[in-house]
Amino acid sequence: MSISAEESYIAPLAQESLLLDIAKTEDQYIAVGERGHVLRSTDGDNWQQESTPTLSTLTAITTHSGKSWAVGHDAVIIHQSSKDKPWEVQRFSPELEKPLLDVHFINDKMGIAIGAYGVYMTTEDSGQNWTQVVHSQFLQPDDLLYLEEIRLEDESFYQSELVSILPHLNRITQVGNTLYIAGESGLIAKSSDFGQSWERMEVTYFGSFFDIQALDDGQVVAVGLRGNIYQLADQNSRWVAIDSGITASLNSIVPLDGGEFLAIGNSGYVVCVNAGKVATYHYDDGKALNAALYSQNHVVAVSAVGAKKFAYQAQQTECERIGESL
Repeated sequence: MSISAEESYIAPLAQESLLLDIAKTEDQYIAVGERGHVLRSTDGDNWQQESTPTLSTLTAITTHSGKSWAVGHDAVIIHQSSKDKPWEVQRFSPELEKPLLDVHFINDKMGIAIGAYGVYMTTEDSGQNWTQVVHSQFLQPDDLLYLEEIRLEDESFYQSELVSILPHLNRITQVGNTLYIAGESGLIAKSSDFGQSWERMEVTYFGSFFDIQALDDGQVVAVGLRGNIYQLADQNSRWVAIDSGITASLNSIVPLDGGEFLAIGNSGYVVCVNAGKVATYHYDDGKALNAALYSQNHVVAVSAVGAKKFAYQAQQTECERIGESL
């Protein structure tokens, strides 16, 4: 729910609550989670909760040019113009009954928010106004053929059916001038015109993808249900599977140095991939790890029980020592 600034409050156990995403400015981490919680930290160890104008669960956060946006349940979008300014509600649409799951800004004006059942919103004025757009390109080819048959007979039914079968859009990322979206039903889509149009990519996997990220060597990786990891192998848009060795869902990718990366997920699993070699570790508490960042030889993760931090030295090859500090 959305609340006024006067009703904003600080929860005493927010640091130990469910946190779902994390972002980093030049000098601070920002984490978001349940009940509209926003936490800020300079070191990844000590966190301070900020007052926010919503009690809706926040699922994702992004920053650009000192500005921050967070999205979540009830199709809420909140905005902070700078770290010293209060958070403000830009959009609150519980009647949609579709949570927003990620947000990305191409620059400090142009942004895209995505979510469940194909919800896709754009802004060209830093979020003062958001426009909902429908992209049928996210559907599988068989679904598109089915819809075209309907469209020839009944345009209104076509529109309602289109909205009802669009997949969940879980994560959006930018690699150079290309945008990628990862979602439900094996969806990986790319856009070469900053989201004006989309092309669904062919992947031999039909489960959900929860994250997609670029590595520092230019490769692109996606992770999802049951430990699935896929990597974009070549310029022909061929995706190949990497065996993670686990069946727990992987929620987030942490790019490291030299093309190495971590995939973190449910049951406290941390999968490290380096030059095709895979090592698997996990936290003893078995709590889900939802998102993480790498900075200054440490990984800061957000989880079902708050934030966690562990050491990682870029010089350690083949992931052989990363588990020592978990």
